[in-house]
Amino acid sequence: MHLTNMGSSMKGVRLLAVLLVLAASPVFAGQTGQVEEWALYPFVQYFTWEEFRDGARILKEKGLLVGAGGTVRLDLYDRQLMLKAKGELFGGNVGYDGHTQQSFLPPPNPPNTPDPTSERPVKTDVIYFGIKAETDMGWRFPLAHGSFEPFAGLGYRWWLRSLQESTTLDANGVPLQVGGYPEYWQSLYARLGTRAGWSFGGDLTLFAEAGMKYPLYNENLADFPGTGRVAIKPGQAWSAFAEISATHKKFRPSIFYEGFRFSPSPTVRAFSTIENSFILVNQPKSDSDIFGINLGWVFD
Repeated sequence: MHLTNMGSSMKGVRLLAVLLVLAASPVFAGQTGQVEEWALYPFVQYFTWEEFRDGARILKEKGLLVGAGGTVRLDLYDRQLMLKAKGELFGGNVGYDGHTQQSFLPPPNPPNTPDPTSERPVKTDVIYFGIKAETDMGWRFPLAHGSFEPFAGLGYRWWLRSLQESTTLDANGVPLQVGGYPEYWQSLYARLGTRAGWSFGGDLTLFAEAGMKYPLYNENLADFPGTGRVAIKPGQAWSAFAEISATHKKFRPSIFYEGFRFSPSPTVRAFSTIENSFILVNQPKSDSDIFGINLGWVFD
């Protein structure tokens, strides 16, 4: 959603997130299978968020997010049936380049007369904060100098997207105050992929992982000025993820990519005390791309 001009959600999904985070805990994991390894890491990621309407981009956000996370791998059966769990916490402040929402003057003006505050360019900041938890199960096939492991699993991501207040000029050159508002997002998604490892002798091992994910449930609780929280259900679309890492003794640096794709949501009607009437809102087609580096330390 883009900025406005100014003058529940699934409890079961949240419970799943808690269970996924617990699964990523080495203490809990130790009760459900033999811990092969666990790791902790800080990370930094370059984050972009774009929204599109009628094929045209209407806003873009970009900047750095930072965070920390942990993973654990369990040997459930004979070093072949493997369970991997991950939990992360992230946040940061990114730049916003977009515009105010499209609006029209009310009667007695002619129909579809543009409001001078409509679709004015805006630059501001967006605060992000969130959690992510994933778990998957795979069957590991040994190779001569490594292994190959197809896997399937689930992931959950919750995040705050808080657009900050700003100023711009309306179509008549008059200063215009632009109001910010928060959005509370969550996405539950399925993951399908493969991972592989290669040992080069000594203390060096390389790893690679790639796959696709598909959302099972998306929700955006947008807290618009004058309407309160409006539940919007962004549409579902496939996206990709990948990671390459190297372990030397206990040190494991890696580079990774993660995408999120949301098709347009159905339109929702909400009453605005500012407009003193019902308004129609929806989440446009939205894309997010994340490129990052993490610096892990492995514990046996």
